[in-house]
Amino acid sequence: MLINDVESIVGLTKKSIRYYEEHNLIHPKRNDENGYREYNEEDIQRLKTIKFLRELGVSIKELEQLFNKEFSLHACMEDRMHKIEQEEKKYASVKRLCKTLLDSGSDIDNVDIDECFQRMNVLNKEGFTMRTIEEEHSKKIRASIYSALGFCSLFIVLGFVLLYAQLVEPIPWVLWIFIVVCIMFPVMVIPFVLKSRIDEIKKGEIDEASKY
Repeated sequence: MLINDVESIVGLTKKSIRYYEEHNLIHPKRNDENGYREYNEEDIQRLKTIKFLRELGVSIKELEQLFNKEFSLHACMEDRMHKIEQEEKKYASVKRLCKTLLDSGSDIDNVDIDECFQRMNVLNKEGFTMRTIEEEHSKKIRASIYSALGFCSLFIVLGFVLLYAQLVEPIPWVLWIFIVVCIMFPVMVIPFVLKSRIDEIKKGEIDEASKY
C-alpha cells in the first residue's frame, strides 16, 4: 500500500512516517516501475508500535535501540516509570504552589511573585512546563496564518505595482499576463500549503524531530 493509505490506517502524517524512515525504524520497499514506496503489513505493525511507544514518551533514540536489540523493553519501561515518577513530583510541587496561593486569600496584586517565580523557575530549568500542547499548537497555527497572509499580501501588492507599471509604460500584454500569472500562482497555492501545515500541527507530529 502507498503512504496515503498508511497515513489513514495508522493516524500519522506523511512527514512523521518519512521521519521514521530516515531513522531506519521502518524499511518500506520501492516499486522499481514508479519509484513509489510500498508499505506492507509488517511496516504497518511497526508504525503502530512506534506511535504507541511515542505516546508513552519513548524517545527516537530509545526506539532505535529497542528495534536494534540494544535496549530491552523491560529496561525501557523501567526508565519511563522513573521519569514519570519524577514528573509526578514536579506536578506535586506545582499543586502545592497552587494550594499556597489558594490558602493565602491574596489577590493578584498582593502575591509574593518573586518567591513564586523562583519556585517555578527551578521547575522550568528542569524542563517542566504546565503549558498545554493545545496552547503550543495554537501559537504555531497563528504564526503559520500570519506568515501566509504576509506572503499573500506581498504578492498581491506586487501584482498591483505591475499593473501600474503596465499602464505607465506598457509591455506586450502576453508577456505581462505571463509575469502576473507567475507572481499570483503562489497566492493560489499558499492556502493549500497552509491547510496542510495546520493539519500537521493539529495531529501533533509536526515537531517530531525537535521533541527528542
